[in-house]
Order: sequence, then C-alpha cells, then structure tokens
Amino acid sequence: MIPVAKPEMTREDAKAVADTVSSGWILQGPKVEAFEKLLGSYIGARYTVATSSCTTAMHLGLIACGIGPGDEIIVPSFSFIASANCVVHAGATPVFTDIDERTYNMDPADVERKITPNTRAILAVHQIGLAADMPALTRIANKHKLLIFEDAACGLGSKIHGQHIGNYGVWSAFSFHPRKAI
Repeated sequence: MIPVAKPEMTREDAKAVADTVSSGWILQGPKVEAFEKLLGSYIGARYTVATSSCTTAMHLGLIACGIGPGDEIIVPSFSFIASANCVVHAGATPVFTDIDERTYNMDPADVERKITPNTRAILAVHQIGLAADMPALTRIANKHKLLIFEDAACGLGSKIHGQHIGNYGVWSAFSFHPRKAI
C-alpha cells in the first residue's frame, strides 16, 4: 500500500498524547479548548469550535443556518465528495458550478449563472491551499442575498489581501486530517 500521508511523530508528540490520555480528557477538555482559542486567534475568528471532521462542521453550519429541503447550494464541480455530501445531508440540493482552470476554484461568473430563486448559499471550497476568489463571491452573494460557507479544509494559512480565509462566510470549516496542507 502507498500511504496518502505519513505522519511524522516526535517523542514530544507521543508524550503530549500520553499526557492527554492520562488526564482523562480524551474528548473535549482543556487541550481542545486551548486549540480552539489558538486557531481562532490565528485566523482572526470570533468563535471556533472543534468537531470530529470538516464534513461534520460544514453539515452543522448548514443546519444551524436553516438550510434544508427545497434549498439549492452552489458548490464547485471539482472538490472532495464531502462538499456536496454535507449539502445533501442537510436535505438541500447541490448545484455544481465550473471551476477556473488556473485556480481549481469556483468560477465566479459561472456561480452567478447558476443562481435560481431556490438558491440560498454559495459553498466555496479553497482547493489545495489556493484561496477561492472570495471578494468576487462575496459581491455575488451580497447582490443576490445569499449566504456564503467556506470549506477551508485545505486552506489553513491561506490569505486574500492579507486576510485569512475562513473570515468571509457566515460559517467556515478547516480540516486537520494528515493529508491537509497545515
């Protein structure tokens, strides 16, 4: 088998894991709270909450914002399946848009062409560490009174005009899977 990602662990990493397990806080607890605060401080987010995965976080965001049956959410045609699955699991319909072949991200012009009366949101995905054109997508969303969600699974550290991604939408999610660029 060829691994997709091979984590490198130091003795300090192993000790940190052992200390956490020994503390009795395997889920949540002070380490997770400290992580949430550090992440929020780094990206400039007012609120941060750790979940089991980026997919879970995106699904929760859609549900929390009232997305459901009858709603259409514009998603990129080139993305991991979770981008569309979280929309389906919220009961909404993903509408696929073309990507810009230079950035692998949503083509804002095609996003605008895909908007219908049932469109509620744009789910931008920042592909392979490349930030989507959030200024253009934000203008489109504001013009059509749509919500913006950011699937920033691969985008931790990416910025647009000096601003970290994850601050453009009503809800953003990052991933810390070993294959992500972090």
